[in-house]
Amino acid sequence: MEDSVKKTKRSIKLATVLAAGALLATACGSKSSSTTTAAPESTTANTEAAPTTAAPDTTVPAGPTSVTYAAEQEYTSYNNGAADQGLFANTLVLNMTLPGPWLALPDNTFKVWDEMMDSVTLTSTSPQVVEYKVKEAAVWSDGAPIGCDDFYLAWLSSNGKAGNRKKADGTDELDADGNPIPVFNTAGTTGYDQVASVTCDATGKVITATFDTPFADWKGLFGGLLPAHVVAAKSGVADIKTATPEDIVKVADFWNTGFVGFNADVALSGGWYKISEFNPGKNLILVKNEKFWGKPANIDQIVFLAVPDATAQPQALENGDVQVISPQPNPDLLAQLQAITGVTASVNSGLTYEHYDMNLKNEHLADLKVRQAFALCVPRQEMVDTLLKPLNDKAGVLNSRIFIPTSPFYKDNLGEFANVDIEKSKALLAEAGYTVGSDGIAEKGGKKLSLRLGRRDPNPRRQKENELTIESCKQAGFDLTDDPAEKFNAERLPASDYDIALFAWVSGSTLSGNNSIYLAPADGGGQNWNNWSNPQVKVLMDQANVEFDDAKRADLYNQLDALVTADMVTIPLFQLQELVAYSNTVTGVVYHGNAGVTWNANEWALAAS
Repeated sequence: MEDSVKKTKRSIKLATVLAAGALLATACGSKSSSTTTAAPESTTANTEAAPTTAAPDTTVPAGPTSVTYAAEQEYTSYNNGAADQGLFANTLVLNMTLPGPWLALPDNTFKVWDEMMDSVTLTSTSPQVVEYKVKEAAVWSDGAPIGCDDFYLAWLSSNGKAGNRKKADGTDELDADGNPIPVFNTAGTTGYDQVASVTCDATGKVITATFDTPFADWKGLFGGLLPAHVVAAKSGVADIKTATPEDIVKVADFWNTGFVGFNADVALSGGWYKISEFNPGKNLILVKNEKFWGKPANIDQIVFLAVPDATAQPQALENGDVQVISPQPNPDLLAQLQAITGVTASVNSGLTYEHYDMNLKNEHLADLKVRQAFALCVPRQEMVDTLLKPLNDKAGVLNSRIFIPTSPFYKDNLGEFANVDIEKSKALLAEAGYTVGSDGIAEKGGKKLSLRLGRRDPNPRRQKENELTIESCKQAGFDLTDDPAEKFNAERLPASDYDIALFAWVSGSTLSGNNSIYLAPADGGGQNWNNWSNPQVKVLMDQANVEFDDAKRADLYNQLDALVTADMVTIPLFQLQELVAYSNTVTGVVYHGNAGVTWNANEWALAAS
C-alpha cells in the first residue's frame, strides 16, 4: 500500500519504526523494528485469501541474512513530519529507524515501547502532565543519548509557536496562494500546540510535558523523534532549548529541508536498523544498527528494491528477486500470486481509504454547485463492483471520511450524494450558469468544464477508477482527463498541482490525525492541499481535542465529516483492499493497516534451508 499518503501529524509517528524487505538467495541471519500513522479510532475487518502453502520451519539459519521488499513508491525523506514530505513510502523505512515512546499495534492500540522507555506516566490530569523516562542505554547510532533535546525538538517544530516567517518590515511572508509561510513547515500542530512546556531533569532522560489544556490523543505525541543534536549542529545553534527567535529560524531552516533524501551524517537511527545507502531509482538498504541497545532484529539487511510497476511484482517474487511485496491489489494480481508455489498471499480490508480531493483554487471547482455536481456523477458503486468485489465480496462504498464501516462510530455522512444521479448533476451545473454545447460538454463564459484527474503512475486500479469517472461524468457535461505522474504524491500533491486528485489517506490510531488535513493552513493544516477553509473546522477540532469521552469525540468528528460534505471538497470512495504476499522462506510477516507490512520487520526471520 505504498501508493498512499500518510496522515502526518507529528503526534503519532512512532509506534515502532520498521522496514520491509525481501530475502536474497544466499542468506541466513536476524534483525527488525516498527512505526505508526494517524487517523480514525476504528477496527479493521480482515478477509484473508487462503495461503498457497503451509508455513515453513521457523528455525533461523546461521550466517548473514538479507530480505528484499518490492517498493512501489520510493523513499524521499527522513522527516515524515514535514508537510511536504509525509509519505507512506517513508513510513515503511522509518518504522525501523526512528524512536519514540509508544508502539502502535495492528489493533490500533498503543503500547509503551519498553525497550526505549522505563516508563510513560500521566501524573496529573488538572493540569495534564505526562512524564517520560527514557532508558539510560537508549542512544542514537552515533552514540549520542536519546532524550530531552529530541523530545524538545519534536515539540518546538510542531507546536506552531514559532509563528510565521517575517519580511524586513515585520509583515508575514506569503506563499503563492497568499497564505503566511510558517517558520516550521510542519504537517500539523495538533496536540503539540496544547503543550505549554517540555522540561527535563539534569540527566536529560526524564522529560515532563505540561499541557495548557487537556489533549485526549496524548499517547500519539513524540513519535518518530529526530536527532536534535544533528539539527543543532547543522543549524549552528548550540542549545535548541534556549534558542532565540533568530536561532529558531535557523533550526527550522534545517528541519524543513535537511532531511530530504539521504545523508548518513544526518539520518541517524534510534531503532533496529539504519540506512546504509540510498540509490534513487534503484534501492535503499537498511543494515543493523550496531548501537541499538535492545533485542537485535533477526535479519541482517533489508533491501527496498524499486519496483514501481505493481504488475511486475508477482514475477519478481516468483523469481526470488524479492521476498515481500504489498502492491495495490487487483483480481489478476491476486490470482497470479495464488498460483505461485511457496508464496503466502492475503487480502485485508484496511484503514486506508481512496478518495477524490477537489482543488478550490480551480475556477470551476471554486463553485460549490460544480463540486456537488461532480460528486453526483462519480460511479463509486461501479468502482467497487468492478475493482473490489472480485477481491472481497463484502467490499462496499465508503460514506465517511473519518470512520470505517466496522467502527461503532461510523455514520453515513454523504446523504443525497451517496449515489450517482446524472440528471441532478446536470441540474446543478445549470444552476451554476453552465450550458451544454453540441459536443455534450458544459461551458460557462466561453470556458469548457475541463478538469484534470491527477494520480500517481503506474497504478492500473487508479487508472481504471479515473476511466470509469470520466465516462460517467461525461454524461453530466464534464470534460475530464486522466492526468498521471510518477511523482504525483511526492511532488504535485503538496504543491496543489491538480484540479482533482485521486489518492489514499493512511489512517492511524488517533482521531486528531485528521486535523492537519481539514484545518486551514493558517491553523495548522499542513496537509490541506485543496485550499479549503471553514472556520467551523477549528471550533469542532478544538472541542474534540479536549474531550476524553470516546462517543462525544466521535460525534464531533462526525460533525466535521458532515461539514466536509456540506462544502463537498473531498469525496470518499472505498476502503482499499490491502494485499500482502511473501515467500515462505520468510517468517513473521504480519499485516498492519496503518504502519504497513514493515511495522514488525525486526521480528522477520528466515526459515531453515
